[in-house]
Amino acid sequence: MEISNRYTISLILLMIVGEILCNSLVCIQDDQCLSGKIMSGTKGKKFDAFFGIPYAKPPIGDLRYAEPQRAEKWNGTLDCTQEKPMCIQENVLVPNPTVSGSEDCLYLNVYRPRSANGITFRKPLPVMVFIHYGGLFSGAITPYLLGPEYFMDTGSVILVVMQYRLGSLGFLSTGDLECPGNFGFKDQTMALRWVKENIGCFGGDINSVTLFGQSAGAVSAHLHMLSPLSRGLFDRAIVQSGNAMAPYNFPVPDPLHQAREQAKVLDIANSENLTSAEIVRELRKIDAEVLVKSANKMKFFSVDPIVLFRTAVEPPSPTAFMCENPIDIVRKGNFNHIPWMMGLVPNEGIVRSGAILTNKTDLEEINRNFDEIMPQLMEISAKGDDLANFWTKAKIFYFKGQSNVNDSNWQNFVDIYSHRAFYHPFLKTAEAYVSYANVNENPLFLYKFSYRGNYSYSLAFTGTTRDFGVGHCDDLIYLFRSPALFPNGLAPDSMDNHMKNILVKTWVSFATSGKPKEWTALGKCRKETFNPICQYQHFTNGPTGDIRISASQDFDMPAMALWDELKEYW
Repeated sequence: MEISNRYTISLILLMIVGEILCNSLVCIQDDQCLSGKIMSGTKGKKFDAFFGIPYAKPPIGDLRYAEPQRAEKWNGTLDCTQEKPMCIQENVLVPNPTVSGSEDCLYLNVYRPRSANGITFRKPLPVMVFIHYGGLFSGAITPYLLGPEYFMDTGSVILVVMQYRLGSLGFLSTGDLECPGNFGFKDQTMALRWVKENIGCFGGDINSVTLFGQSAGAVSAHLHMLSPLSRGLFDRAIVQSGNAMAPYNFPVPDPLHQAREQAKVLDIANSENLTSAEIVRELRKIDAEVLVKSANKMKFFSVDPIVLFRTAVEPPSPTAFMCENPIDIVRKGNFNHIPWMMGLVPNEGIVRSGAILTNKTDLEEINRNFDEIMPQLMEISAKGDDLANFWTKAKIFYFKGQSNVNDSNWQNFVDIYSHRAFYHPFLKTAEAYVSYANVNENPLFLYKFSYRGNYSYSLAFTGTTRDFGVGHCDDLIYLFRSPALFPNGLAPDSMDNHMKNILVKTWVSFATSGKPKEWTALGKCRKETFNPICQYQHFTNGPTGDIRISASQDFDMPAMALWDELKEYW
């Protein structure tokens, strides 16, 4: 019995010592402490990971469809060694979607490198805050999709990734103060405020915060440049494959009508006559999973519009995120002028067109009702004769006047998505920025990522191995490890791994100095050199299987001229 007791005590002591050695401790404001875990990067370097740090109260009950509230303080040490559930969602961008996640989801993860002597840094490290993709209705920060290893391998930055409310729960609006909307963006702002207040305790530099995001995360990052609510919370931005002026971010013309439609598809009685307050009260009673799934009943074709709930123009209030149409803010130059990068990939439109091209039912329906469905898919704002005249021109430009998608013009189908949703707003955004900003102090750096590696996100979007070239999200392969999608990873001696080293080094150098130092020499992006666009850095495959990085000004200007005819921007 005595031997058994001694063994038990020794085992307990060993477990306690092991826990101390395997965990990392940080104390933030008000003596609140967090226990994280030590992990390894791809090169064997250790880093600290703190999962599931609460930055706001759970948005449940009366906090559903309400402004985010600061997280409550905790006593003792908070265990941050385990992931939290993603925000509740149904990711209709992938085959066979299901509802998953939780409403209690306002958490962030912090990753920081460990130096040779543990966690002591000679000076505070630059901070990079990433906003995830997912069309404002899906996405997660799990390291199985957004692994931090590549950034941690550099030992040069602290990385923060955040969750925010999605879909109706994050972006439904009644157009008034009862439910002003933009809750997901306000969640992001609160997370940025948490970073500003607490990241110094992790060894981060609160005066060197770079906000970056991809797709919906890029839209978000750009909107934070436009929002007065986010001023002073970050110092630089990287906007990847998306921006605030994209048509899928155009504010809903009648948000109260949309809110009533949301109530109607949930079989809420007398929904068409309910006041804003009554709608919100009734929606708060609905089970979250039922609420999320109901969005499918509000689509006009398949899963479209993809971004059903989006940026709202709010009534003025101290907590308003966006009181003007983002296009008007950009048009007037009334945005935060900071150093930033903005970029594209060649086949951005694959994110939606690829799924249609590989779905026989959807493709047949488009071809049966081509002239009715396509203008809606493109979110063309023109009406009546103006719409008919424009669509005739667009159909000639992309489809040689044909009213169908087939094997000979599938690339044009991808292109119309890419040009409409990504390239044209990219061009107009850059054009506006250089017209107003002091680019000597706050430069804009443009890039195009055309490198084709062994993997592609089109596998996730289509469920097939069909080659769609370099598509939406493919640059992320070289920034974040994603074992859930690409379990074999990047071979150490491969060109893909070399591309990863180049891209991560570029992003980190920009986050450190405000300049992507590894780029080839580019002419400064200014109004005088914007013809037809500024020089951009082009990452692509070289002729002998290597990587080519060069300056370019090639852009699809005939297509841009076509979309200019809509005069949606200026």
